[in-house]
Amino acid sequence: MKPGFHARRLVKLLTEKGKALSPLTILTHDHPDPDALASAWALAYLAQHLGKIRCRIVYGGAIGRAENRVMAERLLVPARPLRKGELAGVPHLALVDTQPPFKNNRCPPRLIPDLIVDHHPRHPETQAGLALIDEEVGATTTIMVEALALAGLRVPRRMATGIVYGIGSETQNLGREATPRDMDAYQAFWPKAHMKTLWRISYPQRSEAFFETLARAVREAFVVGRVIGVHLGEVNTPDRVAQMADFLLTLEKMRWSIVTARFQGRLHVSLRSNDAGAGAGRRLKRLLGGGNRGGGHGMIAGGSLELGGATDDARWREAEDKIAADFLTSLGLDPLERRWPFRG
Repeated sequence: MKPGFHARRLVKLLTEKGKALSPLTILTHDHPDPDALASAWALAYLAQHLGKIRCRIVYGGAIGRAENRVMAERLLVPARPLRKGELAGVPHLALVDTQPPFKNNRCPPRLIPDLIVDHHPRHPETQAGLALIDEEVGATTTIMVEALALAGLRVPRRMATGIVYGIGSETQNLGREATPRDMDAYQAFWPKAHMKTLWRISYPQRSEAFFETLARAVREAFVVGRVIGVHLGEVNTPDRVAQMADFLLTLEKMRWSIVTARFQGRLHVSLRSNDAGAGAGRRLKRLLGGGNRGGGHGMIAGGSLELGGATDDARWREAEDKIAADFLTSLGLDPLERRWPFRG
């Protein structure tokens, strides 16, 4: 595997700075997904072995999606929820799979992290001691795999399993926005992964709340042209938004899905497309009014708007309907042509 430019810079940093970066707090985005968990774990492993750097991995929110919880629990991923005020005055901070200006992490304002490793488009306000932002890969974990290979480190089977699931989950098993580098990283670790554990992660037992949300997503889904969407209302974890957007897009003949949900005073929005050139990230950013409210890639995007916990139902509905209508209009579709095919 040929290491990328960012992998070389990461290995150089950890080797040369070593204990000068210790202790290092590694922060993921809120409600971390498998790519964030795997890349944070790999960064901690690299830091410990190359520079003898003591690390801790933390995240805001909770690991809500069943697959992600099983991954964290079965693989013993050393990540835990943030404690209140924990990031105040940390000596060294690294962000993975996110950037400080994004609204999906708990990086304190005005704090410039020592390191960022991410695959999302660089935000113009992003600052760091070293920002390794590689938009040419489909998963942040791929950058870490290249660094692990360059460093010549032997990776434990549990971590190898997490790496395979992290890349596979982010790229839908190399079918969505995966590059040759993602494929190389995935294939290099596939023989080292534990197959039965991968199966258990991929097919977990699910809560009643999940099936309630799934039923609502199907029952309330609307279709206009080749777009399917739904407003889920209140959810118990924002992970559901992306999960339902992925699921609804599997309806035959659909090109786009758009899903909204309410969580802790914010309206969360996910866009999905099966067209690599769809520009989902740019479209969602415009829908949410620019700034740091949303972003993504060609086929996937996510973001949120702050409405406040005291917002009444009419205001929530107005915001949901406006986002859906604006999106449909941007595609040249008439929002009034919405139909609800699954209501019976």
